[in-house]
Amino acid sequence: MNDVWLVTGCSRGLGREVARKVLDAGHRLVATARAPATLEPLVNEYGDRVRAVALDVTDGAAARRAVATAVQEFGSLDVLVNNAGQADLGSIEDTPDASFLRQFDVTYGGVVRMTRAALPVMRAQRRGLIVQVSSMGGRMGTPGLGAYQSAKAGVTTFSEVLAMEVAPLGISVTVIEPGSLRTDMTSPASMDVLPYHPDYEPSVGAVVRRLREEDGTQPGDPAKAAAVIVGLAELDRPPARLVLGSDALRYARHAAERLAEQEQAWRELTESV
Repeated sequence: MNDVWLVTGCSRGLGREVARKVLDAGHRLVATARAPATLEPLVNEYGDRVRAVALDVTDGAAARRAVATAVQEFGSLDVLVNNAGQADLGSIEDTPDASFLRQFDVTYGGVVRMTRAALPVMRAQRRGLIVQVSSMGGRMGTPGLGAYQSAKAGVTTFSEVLAMEVAPLGISVTVIEPGSLRTDMTSPASMDVLPYHPDYEPSVGAVVRRLREEDGTQPGDPAKAAAVIVGLAELDRPPARLVLGSDALRYARHAAERLAEQEQAWRELTESV
């Protein structure tokens, strides 16, 4: 089936891989990035089946224009992939307000804006798939990633509510929760390390060192993850939540077991009220 896709954050990483898999599968694509020049290789390779659109997901009007481009150029919008996100490393205490709010505005606010822009089109069609790229960080906390992971947790809850609202309208919602993928997300070029107090060296500092050491050797293959995402559109009933990666599965199980243990340990106090 030849669908119309819109993918955010296509300049590199998972977004670029998804864009290529979409086009290789014969679909049509509105590829977006803050700097549309980064999308020229896609246009040169795939021609009329792709439109490159400048998009800052913190701009609601730009989100609506991107959706309008899909409808005007290709006649519909069948699949939206909310992939764009932004993360800095720093302690909650020391992260400047501007950085904290920016991470929320891109990672959570961008999902909200793009989803709300797409819904009128999908509702009128009585069909559509919205794929929200969340993170295992939405289930478990990591020192130094408080803003980013809180935003991802918001994406997951937002999407669970959304899924219940739009199910009667023929629209599906899938939350993707990847583990560590071999993208440049944690490289110095993408993720800033913000100044933090030396007292946070054992917690935040340890995570900074680990992420830098693991950069480029993460277990997850972004091309394989992208292929799975594109394949979701072929399913009659896509999963509500999909963990991607063997490391992600371990983290998910650990998080569930830890929560269950805490609930059981404090059951008497819980029930006392």
